[in-house]
Amino acid sequence: SSIVVLVGHPIIATLSSHPPTMSAEDGATAPPAPTSVEIRSSEIGQLVGRGGQVLKRLIAGTGCKIEIPHSRKDDDDEDRVVFVELNGSEAARRKAAAAIREVLEEGGEAEDIAARAAGSIVVQHGLEERHRQSWLVWRLTAFESEFGFRAEVGRRCIRLKEARKGSLKGENRKKVEELVQKWVQYAQEEVVELEVETRPETEPENAHHDKALAPLVDQHGVLLWVPKPEDDVVKVKVTGPTEPARDAALLIKARYSQGKFTASVLQVSGQVQGMIEEMAADFANDIRNLESEYDVRVKESAHIIWVVGENAEGVENGRRTLVEMLPFYLPAGFFLLEGIPQDVMNDVRMDSGIRNLMAKPDCAISFDRIQETAWICGPHRELVKKRVDEILAKWRSEHWDMDLDNYGVAMWLLGPQGSGQWMHRMMQDSGAKIKACPNALKVWVEGKPPELEAGKALVLDALKKLKDKQEADEANGGRTFKAKEVLSDVPPHMKAIMEKLALLEALKKGGKPPESLLRERGLLDDRDRSRSPRRKVATEATEVMEWNPATGQMEATTVDVEVRDAASSTIGR
Repeated sequence: SSIVVLVGHPIIATLSSHPPTMSAEDGATAPPAPTSVEIRSSEIGQLVGRGGQVLKRLIAGTGCKIEIPHSRKDDDDEDRVVFVELNGSEAARRKAAAAIREVLEEGGEAEDIAARAAGSIVVQHGLEERHRQSWLVWRLTAFESEFGFRAEVGRRCIRLKEARKGSLKGENRKKVEELVQKWVQYAQEEVVELEVETRPETEPENAHHDKALAPLVDQHGVLLWVPKPEDDVVKVKVTGPTEPARDAALLIKARYSQGKFTASVLQVSGQVQGMIEEMAADFANDIRNLESEYDVRVKESAHIIWVVGENAEGVENGRRTLVEMLPFYLPAGFFLLEGIPQDVMNDVRMDSGIRNLMAKPDCAISFDRIQETAWICGPHRELVKKRVDEILAKWRSEHWDMDLDNYGVAMWLLGPQGSGQWMHRMMQDSGAKIKACPNALKVWVEGKPPELEAGKALVLDALKKLKDKQEADEANGGRTFKAKEVLSDVPPHMKAIMEKLALLEALKKGGKPPESLLRERGLLDDRDRSRSPRRKVATEATEVMEWNPATGQMEATTVDVEVRDAASSTIGR
């Protein structure tokens, strides 16, 4: 006998040949797991999904083989009963039956149902806007390494799947469930979406790379969406927690609507506003002096202090002055960590440990890749420095670079004519990733410590061979080059074209055509090229008889005849 579950109706069951099981929680007898589920033929498409995606996800999530019989082409009866066969363990069959019921009765997403059946944490988020859903995933990503899960968002639910085996069980599961419920509620109540009208000529599409907005993006997950212009207006959308999103909107308005320059300095919420009265008065006086000196305005909010002005240099100088002032007033609250290489900056920003620290309400960090610095706010300076040192130590153990003397050295490492032949051979021999850039005049080696050392040794050996070769060439009188034989400077069929182009180019620039070209065309008088000073020539008018073809008669006409002096005549003779 078998167990049949009729979806949409009370469970119809007959006795199974399998003995009843005991409930693990209260010791009561649990009904046997069903071996099939009864559905209507009209529900097959919903259960299978487009391209079979729903069915595939249910099978993957429940671990149960689900078989649906093929419908007949001539079958028009939508209420015909169809038996969906379930094959697997009792636990898998129960999960599959429940998942099928949820898909057909409640219209749930197959990905959510399959994840729940696989033991993931699935929580409805109630967020309609896609950007608010993205913000929720960004916030939960900071805790992935600590609790061992991977966050995904769907149309209805947020899914937390195991990243490590057993990470979502016992007490850890309860902590994660409380965590996700907390941030889902926060996203529902505190995350807003604002809109700022900007002018296309100010290039608002660059807002994604704006240094003034970067601290709000890194620290608070503020999201920016810049659509195409409509009626000469670009409506930039800003999504994030209420106050940081408002700060970002004000910065965007000042920069991309009013055309001013902006900069910002991050702080933990209310850090500057919490100064004691006497200190706050001194700080306010220094701010007024700063505004006067650099012709800027300084504005304070709970999360940032921002500078706005008409001059980019003045705004940047104002920001740098603020960075110097804040550690002076609150030495335990602000710290500028320097010396983070540009190549490792992104690893620091995306590190799960750093992001976990940034998720704390009393810790804020912003990064400047160009200046190679990290601005640390709050009492967790030592924890941040320790984590950055760990990241740098790991990076240095897997990374080595060296500046090269000149372009030729880089080309030597690459191989004949920069083909990369020798570089490829070194990578094969060492197992490391090796790059050389003739423009940057630098060579990089990356890989695990043994591979790194092998690649480094090969690069240094190649540079030593180049040095030895250069010294040997110098000892032998210098390196000699053999000029390649050229059969013709210009092909014959191109010569006339090249001559005309040279003539036109010379005339266009206001100069004279090449003399060789003028001489070949008979346009150059060699007498004018004499180095002797020009001699003034005397002429006199003389009447001569000349035949006129128009009248058919000899007529008198006057011509100028050069008159030579006696000395000239003697020399000429």
